[in-house]
Amino acid sequence: MRALALFFAVLTSAHASAQMLNDQGPPQHRIVYRNTVGGRINPLGLLYEGRLMYRFRLFESSSLALRDNFIGAGVALSMSPAFGNAGAYVEFQPLSVLGFWASYVYSRYFRTFGLFQSYPSASTSDFSDVENSRRAALPRTDPLSNYVTDGSQLIIGADFQVKFWQILLRSKTRMIRADYALREGDTVYYEQFYDVLAPNRGWYLTEDVDLLWQRSDSRVFAGARYTGTTAFYSGRQYLAGEEQTNPNSMHRVGPFAGYTFKVEDGAMFNNPTVFLLAQWWLVHRYRTGAMSTQALPLISIGFQFTGDLLPFQKKN
Repeated sequence: MRALALFFAVLTSAHASAQMLNDQGPPQHRIVYRNTVGGRINPLGLLYEGRLMYRFRLFESSSLALRDNFIGAGVALSMSPAFGNAGAYVEFQPLSVLGFWASYVYSRYFRTFGLFQSYPSASTSDFSDVENSRRAALPRTDPLSNYVTDGSQLIIGADFQVKFWQILLRSKTRMIRADYALREGDTVYYEQFYDVLAPNRGWYLTEDVDLLWQRSDSRVFAGARYTGTTAFYSGRQYLAGEEQTNPNSMHRVGPFAGYTFKVEDGAMFNNPTVFLLAQWWLVHRYRTGAMSTQALPLISIGFQFTGDLLPFQKKN
């Protein structure tokens, strides 16, 4: 029991995902926001993601394992040069180490940067960068050209995070289901954000797992991130008579590091953090030699900040 208490006594308490407070549990009522801007290559992408949330504390506790608890609701927004999403967001965190959330958004693709692209088969359709670029260069009247479309996207997520001394372990799991208006005859589409050939009106899963060293003042972190993505296709995502295989699972791993310039409980502008991620593709249909060299990693750089919009009394 003493070892368990020590373990929970060093739980991390100031992460951007849950926006926990360092020196106290959350107030009864809390309005928080989170903004993230990032860019990447292999695949190419640029994204803004924002959250604005009201949180209600479920119960008061002095235990570090229990004190950061709440239910909440708010709005979710994400934008890139190729698409925009906006909708509702709900969350439930019963323990300091574990939280669940879901978002349901309206989504629209603008036909810029070679997107939106859809295909008739999960196993034999070519959704490589080369093919997507070729289709984007076609005349807009061509039936294979990229096109404007809209639809909805449901994401169900679970976050887990613990810290023992200066070692941080955290995971973020997402189950995603989208419903877009596809071109006639198509049943799958290229989801640029997750770099997956996604089943329309079907589910796919993606998970990030971080193992990091983090300074006790929460300013510097460095370590590694693993990312895995798997789509769950049904019979309707294949052409008649073809073998129903799934060659589109993806795995990548590599260093992840960042620096937080400021940590202040309750601040309206808080946790400004820059981060750098480089992940080499272990498994990918096109990025491990078929279309591009495996030596080229996904490289991402970004900036995130959070804040509290309701003032509350801080404990000394």
